[in-house]
Amino acid sequence: MPNVAHPDLQIIKFVVNVDGQEPSEVQVEGAEDIIFNIPESSKYYTTIHFKVKNRELKNVKYKQVVRKAGLVIKQRELDLGPEFQPSDEVYTTDFPEDTTPGGFFIRGTYPSTSTYYADDEELFTSDWTLTITKK
Repeated sequence: MPNVAHPDLQIIKFVVNVDGQEPSEVQVEGAEDIIFNIPESSKYYTTIHFKVKNRELKNVKYKQVVRKAGLVIKQRELDLGPEFQPSDEVYTTDFPEDTTPGGFFIRGTYPSTSTYYADDEELFTSDWTLTITKK
């Protein structure tokens, strides 16, 4: 599914920082498919890069839902920040560190969804894929 455009919030990319590896970029803007590849049993954190356009956004939040066989197996929420002015500036926010589970049965592809909010107003939702690979 192609990335959804929104007039006020432009998600540019994520940078995935896995312990012991060079950071990798996951392009969102203009991407046909958004795929995160993270090795099993790895500590990692991600950094989101975005722009705010057209209007001020307050209390910006990000919600992530990861599924397997249609069931929610992981859910995270992150406050991106209290207030952002429209600008050409690229804002960044780091997600807290997390660890991927490990094991043969964990490896695979997980359909996932990100939803972006401002003042509890849903701005848009974007589908992506998490792939947990062998370490």
